[in-house]
Amino acid sequence: MVPAHVTESISTPGAQPCDTPLADGTATVTPVVSVILDSNVWIDILVFDDPVSRPIRLALEGGRLQALIDRRCLAELAYVLDYPQFAKYALDKAQTLQRLAALTRQVDPAPPADARPLPSCRDKDDQKFLELAHASGAHWLVSKDRALLKLARRIERDFAFRIGIPAVFVAACGLAGESV
Repeated sequence: MVPAHVTESISTPGAQPCDTPLADGTATVTPVVSVILDSNVWIDILVFDDPVSRPIRLALEGGRLQALIDRRCLAELAYVLDYPQFAKYALDKAQTLQRLAALTRQVDPAPPADARPLPSCRDKDDQKFLELAHASGAHWLVSKDRALLKLARRIERDFAFRIGIPAVFVAACGLAGESV
């Protein structure tokens, strides 16, 4: 269950966000899915307009998803946007960060007091994404980073959120039909 202080979510006991849509007998209810996107997925959305990640952006803009970010993840993305390989895209960093702010909800959640320690990500720079997903009660962490993806089964089993690549997330959440 997503903490109320982090995001408002419609939920049904036992239902997993992005599984089969839920029915209450007369109407279908689709939960708002809270998601953490790592820096490489944000770059795909904000810089490259990657076709695989485009449905995520459209769902964020349409309110079907809520992307959460904290100061550490935001700082990493701001740092990455300064990489020399992005110079050829004539990227306006301030404008890009404004677009990001419009698509996210900045949070500063404390880890659950009774929480078991998360597994350590082999890439220590990616640990912050695991920590944010866990502390915020996010449903998903979307990444293309192999070190994070290797933890997917254990995280889902032990910590009740899912890790997946953009294509898997888009398919699981039924976002492929999102239109421009």
